Amino acid sequence: MMGDARDPREQYRHGLDEIAAAVRDVGEQAPRAARREVGRRWPRLVIANAIVTALVVVAGLAAGASILSGQAANSAAITALREQAEESAQEGDEANRALRQRGQPPVPIPRPGTAEDSEVIIAAATARVLASLPDPRPTPQQLGQAIAAYLAEHPIRPGRPTPQQLAEAVAGYLATNPPPKGEPGEPGERGEQGPRGEPGPPPTRDEIEAAFAAYLAAHPAALCPRGGRFAQISVVLADGGTADLWSCVGSTSPPPDDEPEPPPSSPPPSTSTTTPAPTSEHDPPPLLQIPGE
Repeated sequence: MMGDARDPREQYRHGLDEIAAAVRDVGEQAPRAARREVGRRWPRLVIANAIVTALVVVAGLAAGASILSGQAANSAAITALREQAEESAQEGDEANRALRQRGQPPVPIPRPGTAEDSEVIIAAATARVLASLPDPRPTPQQLGQAIAAYLAEHPIRPGRPTPQQLAEAVAGYLATNPPPKGEPGEPGERGEQGPRGEPGPPPTRDEIEAAFAAYLAAHPAALCPRGGRFAQISVVLADGGTADLWSCVGSTSPPPDDEPEPPPSSPPPSTSTTTPAPTSEHDPPPLLQIPGE
């Protein structure tokens, strides 16, 4: 049997040399292959790169143009809003003069540039609505019509007040400056009778006595319809005693003073001898003496 007569170490070094040679070959062949591949695809890469570059440039130009256009439009809108605020402030000042002439406080209108332009426009519009009212004491219906008339003359668009903003501003002005009271109106028509109420408490003794005294004061002849006056008299009894009673008095002896009689609720006692008034035209006056019991 024949074997390799070389030394094992020599064989190991030979194997390493072969591996190194193979690595060198791969390192030399890879760049050549890459260069060949790049050379083959170069035209397409150049075209693609040019397309991408063009798209980037176009997009950048479009974005820049859009930004410039937006800035220009925004600047124009701001300028137009400021001009509208200045014009509205002048119209609001004129409306405030009309309010002062009829004794109403003016609407505070900020100067353009010291507040938001929209605030200036809304305040001026509020003054114009109030000045257009025919009366300083407007009704809700008149206010609604005045706001509608203003919006018809100034259609709603960006920068101009909305109906809600005008209603809020007008209500705020009237809350701070209440309208003056008007003249008393005509009495209204009599309404329908309401439902029957719950029964109240019965009248007291004091209420009844007060009502009785008030009625006699208003109707002096109520208790003596045939003449005389109702007064307290003192009569002599058969046994020589006296008794006090109330009756319609026709004449007295001695005659009473000219002073008016006190109310029946607390009449002063009388010590004079009195002749009661006759109860009928044909009946004689009663006797002064009353039989004792």
